[in-house]
Amino acid sequence: MLKSATKKSSFSDRKQRFYDFLKENPVGVLSTVTPDCDPHGVVIYYTVDKNFEISFLTRVGTRKHDNIKHHNHVMLTVFEPRTQTTLQLKGIAHVVKDSYEVNGIAGAILAASLKTSDAGLPPITKLEEGPYVGYRITPKQARMAVFARPDSGEQAELFESIESFEMNEDV
Repeated sequence: MLKSATKKSSFSDRKQRFYDFLKENPVGVLSTVTPDCDPHGVVIYYTVDKNFEISFLTRVGTRKHDNIKHHNHVMLTVFEPRTQTTLQLKGIAHVVKDSYEVNGIAGAILAASLKTSDAGLPPITKLEEGPYVGYRITPKQARMAVFARPDSGEQAELFESIESFEMNEDV
């Protein structure tokens, strides 16, 4: 028996929508918490893999790196203005130790930057802090809302389009 050349994703329809949204919008705001419990947000380029894990680069000595070392719970918020869609993803950030994987993340982020920006190289390459470090976020919860509605209404009606799931749920 011949196997299909294109393997169908094992994601549920909902998770596939989230995955496609993340693939199509490679820029988001990563939120961390400082050791003094102050919030910190920074715009990053990221990648998403077939395991639904988010990867990004930073440099040793940046605030986000220091914050993640102290407290590795993070949130990524992605917004697509055309459809007014927002995706919020909570997860745990872990250092990527394999240099081959870090190079792969760097290549994917460079490609995303070249595709989405006239500035060329991503901002992380313009910082002079320490060496690069890759992080991978293991998602724990994801939430998506589509606000592009023709009519205004009550909050409950506007938030009707919110989809949410825990990553350990069978969605």
